[in-house]
Order: sequence, then structure tokens, then C-alpha cells
Amino acid sequence: MFKRIHVFRVKPGQELLNEITRYCQENEVHSGIVIGIIGSVENAQLNFLKALPGKYDSVDYHGPLEIVCAQGSIAMKDDVPIIHIHIQLSEQEISSGGHLAKAIVFSTAEVTIGELDYQLRRQTDSHTGLNELSD
Repeated sequence: MFKRIHVFRVKPGQELLNEITRYCQENEVHSGIVIGIIGSVENAQLNFLKALPGKYDSVDYHGPLEIVCAQGSIAMKDDVPIIHIHIQLSEQEISSGGHLAKAIVFSTAEVTIGELDYQLRRQTDSHTGLNELSD
């Protein structure tokens, strides 16, 4: 199923989503599954879908927070890569998850991506207003 498995580290102070995007561009990963991410973040912004078409609320979290898990996909919309990740963050008193908008790495983030041997594509869905996977 996977053409290749990529495992890499995002370092302290780096923005997680930007570094995943950079890695994918440098390694020509245009289609894949984010199998998992573990590590910790200083802070994060998660988005929550509240209404259609495509209306989100954003919530900021301050840590450090553990990345319990994360998963997602890498697909193309026209010629633009779309990296879509949902993430679960925790500390001793809370656990919260949502759509990853941004996060600054605290100690490390270990990212595992399964590169696919076929192309995932996204297109804007007229009902949801979101960039959904296309058939």
C-alpha cells in the first residue's frame, strides 16, 4: 500500500505544520497518510468546525502539552499540497483534540508519513465549503 514510509523529527521552536509541509516539498511527497505524530508542543491553535459552509472557531492552548496522537492526509488541490491533520493534546488536567492550525514544538515531534503510490486529490465541496477528498 505504501510506496515509502517517512519518519522525521521536528525540532524545538519550529512550527509543526510548516515543517511537515517543508519536508513533504523537499522529499516530493504529494500523496500520503500521516500515520502518527508524538512529542510535545509549547502552544497550539486548534480549529473546530461550527457551521457549514466551512465556519470554524479557533482555540489557543498553552503548554507545554504532550502530543498524544495525530493523524491525517496529504493530498493535492490543483497544484497545491493540502496537509490535513487532527491532533490530540494533553497535560495532567486536560485532553483536547481538533484540527491542527499551528503548533510550536517544545521538545520534539516525531512524524511518521506513509507515502502512497497513487494520488489523493481534494476539491471544494459545494455543500460543506471545505476542501474534501475527491473520488
